[in-house]
Amino acid sequence: MPQLLKHYGEGFWASNFHDYRQMHDADHHTIGCTNCHDPQQQMRLTITSVPLDEALKRQGRDWRQASHQEMRSLVCAQCHVEYYFETREHGVAAKPHFPWDKGMNPEDIYQFMADGQPDRDGFAGQFADWIHAVSKSPMLKAQHPEYEMFHDSIHAQAGVSCADCHMPRVRNGPVVITSHHWTSPLRSEQMIQSACLGCHQDQTPAFLRSRVEYHQKRVWRQLNIAQEKSVRAHEAVRLAMEYPGLDKALLAQAREHVRKGQWFWDYVAGPQWHTDRWVTGRHEHRRP
Repeated sequence: MPQLLKHYGEGFWASNFHDYRQMHDADHHTIGCTNCHDPQQQMRLTITSVPLDEALKRQGRDWRQASHQEMRSLVCAQCHVEYYFETREHGVAAKPHFPWDKGMNPEDIYQFMADGQPDRDGFAGQFADWIHAVSKSPMLKAQHPEYEMFHDSIHAQAGVSCADCHMPRVRNGPVVITSHHWTSPLRSEQMIQSACLGCHQDQTPAFLRSRVEYHQKRVWRQLNIAQEKSVRAHEAVRLAMEYPGLDKALLAQAREHVRKGQWFWDYVAGPQWHTDRWVTGRHEHRRP
């Protein structure tokens, strides 16, 4: 990213992703060592994502002062985050922007999306990804806020990093290295032993797997209930729109509740879907 920005300038953000395919053959992928490691600094962890660097600066944080353990999560935040694209009218066209200025929890991000300042945030007034075809509500689309969900979790508070669980220490011949097969600890019993038993020494791999799956199933069940309520809410607003004497202020309030409810549903649904479908490989839930 820094190299392309240096070459193309701000126009890089709105350029066609496929134009860069020629830079990568079958053996060279767009995500590589130098996304997270600085070859000029003995391969120390580094941040190459400009949007992340800018978001941290707006929070008053400098990743260059972060500890090695903090960096083992921050490098993941280069991709596994919530973001939106700025518009040409109120920012830099198609530039990713992390909505962390008011905080990193879903309520904070939702409030940020309600009162953006053009010069600072790249959008004016209430931000919307699209207008819902049924209720005509201005909607938000959560991306994949894994880092935001992690940052104040029980594991983060205990000083655990993303890499501790998803890139555990493994033996490679005579040496022990950090695994770079980014995956779930639930992939196998061996993975659970490498990733989990360093802290949870009093538990068995079978018990730890059962606890994770128990919580995943509860979350999935609640997501489906919330999803059904959201669909009915959109339909209720559509029916209300047909009433000729409806108070417009009341209708706007209803749309705000629909917008906020679906935002919280989607905030959980995205990471939950990634976990169930792509990471553990054990559940066959498909995103609704």
